Amino acid sequence: MNKFIFSIVFFGLFFLAVDLYFWQAFKSNFLISTKYIHWVRWSYWLTSIFVGLLMFYTLSNFRNPEAPKYLIVVRAFVFSLYIAKMSACFPLLVDDFLRLFKWIYSWISIPFNDAPSTHKISRSTFLKNISFVTGSLAFGILSWGIVFGRFNYKKHRIRLQLKKWPIALNGLKIIQISDLHLGSYTSTQPVEDIVALINEEEADLVVFTGDLVNSNYWEANEFIPHLTKIKAKYGKYACMGNHDYADYIGINKNTPEGLKEWNTNFSEFQKIHEKIGFTLLLNESKEINIGNASFNLIGVENWGAGGFSKYGDLQKAVSGLDPNKCSILLSHDPSHWDAQVRNFSFPINLQLSGHTHGMQFGIELGSFKWSPAKYRYPQWAGLHTKEEKNLYVNRGLGHLGYAGRVGIYPEITVFNIHSLVS
Repeated sequence: MNKFIFSIVFFGLFFLAVDLYFWQAFKSNFLISTKYIHWVRWSYWLTSIFVGLLMFYTLSNFRNPEAPKYLIVVRAFVFSLYIAKMSACFPLLVDDFLRLFKWIYSWISIPFNDAPSTHKISRSTFLKNISFVTGSLAFGILSWGIVFGRFNYKKHRIRLQLKKWPIALNGLKIIQISDLHLGSYTSTQPVEDIVALINEEEADLVVFTGDLVNSNYWEANEFIPHLTKIKAKYGKYACMGNHDYADYIGINKNTPEGLKEWNTNFSEFQKIHEKIGFTLLLNESKEINIGNASFNLIGVENWGAGGFSKYGDLQKAVSGLDPNKCSILLSHDPSHWDAQVRNFSFPINLQLSGHTHGMQFGIELGSFKWSPAKYRYPQWAGLHTKEEKNLYVNRGLGHLGYAGRVGIYPEITVFNIHSLVS
């Protein structure tokens, strides 16, 4: 709870600082008639206060299943608005620094001639114009991501050759989905659309690589009838992500009451997977037998570098497996690959992960892709291969925090698996 209060105070002060600077800059740089300044001021601050109260309400009720779901979208637009304000403030801040520099220079030397040119736009006017354009563009792009981008589903088709893959299973179609974050949807329609796109492929196997919910098991309840409709000839399997453990809702597992609440969430979460027909692999494995051929499918609980939970036990998960068979690992966090998996004593041919969402923002043009996620995760999206070992990072289907996507769109990965030996 202390963390929650700290977050409220911190972000409240931060947004207040943005509002104060933006208002001063707006009032000073965009001429407002004295006749209307009073009404503009009241409109601006009443709107800011209303937005602040709205944000406080949504954050206070994120554990409340009865809270209106449309607040998720409202929160995203508020986020977009403040990003736009900060974007607009930057050129104005540059202008203020230039004014300060001129003032200091004029105090110690000959004043600048700041008379407006008849031929060129002044630097100050240019920065004011840029401020307006920058803020409007930021708000427009982020709003597009909310309305359209988060539902702009993309199928990424990957033909992959794996060492030890049985020739008899060449062409096996495996679909990977990840990071549904069901608590972030305002209706069931997006999930219905996702299920339809998956079933179009007539998959042999469907795997889900974690973060079914945001924090609470009950977020998935209304989606169960739709997720049960996902079809796969040889089974559906899943692993857990960091958001599936109720670790982010302030439960103190060091108390008997807290531990009981945490375990209840964990138990109910497992039951949900049973209801939707997915086998949840909790540091365990399954030999997938198709005809006379087989391969190992391994699933670990979440293991993430840094401060993320490390419930995953790879040694336990591979216990009793035949190392001569091709092995595919479901592990939510891609940082697990470099930290443990790639050089693990038991050979893992392919790790399937999600987690990063590509930060839901970036650029993908042909073979070029960029996202701020790359500064936290060296492998943040797509296929990565080292020494005949492979990692694929799915961009996720859902969203968290900002209810939108810009440039990095929700992904369904369709793998076509072949042997290295023709």
